[in-house]
Amino acid sequence: MVAEENKITWADSDSEESNSGTSSSSESEDEVQCLMADDTEEEVKAEKESCANKAKLVSSSEMQATLSKLATKNDELRSRSHEMLYENQRLVDIISSCTRSSASLDKLHRGLKPSGDKIGLGYDSNDSSTT
Repeated sequence: MVAEENKITWADSDSEESNSGTSSSSESEDEVQCLMADDTEEEVKAEKESCANKAKLVSSSEMQATLSKLATKNDELRSRSHEMLYENQRLVDIISSCTRSSASLDKLHRGLKPSGDKIGLGYDSNDSSTT
């Protein structure tokens, strides 16, 4: 009979321990799961931030490369613009010089010929000898 009482007591204590152990182990598992979930969420957040920072760096380096290319292109265009302005001014000077030369030549030509002289270009040489 003592053995039966011991078994019942043992069984009761087991069931209490298992009930209390289950609840405490369940609470403990919840805490562990919560801690694991918090750690996982933090890791995920840290990984997302790391990826975002990498993306920013990549886009930043891409922007820097693009900016560098644009700056180079801008310098080339500015240089070409200066060359074209120089060439334009040179051509304006040439045209101006030709215009002045033509005006001077006309003035000189008018001053050398008498007003009634019909010798030269545009006149027939036979007409001048008969008059």
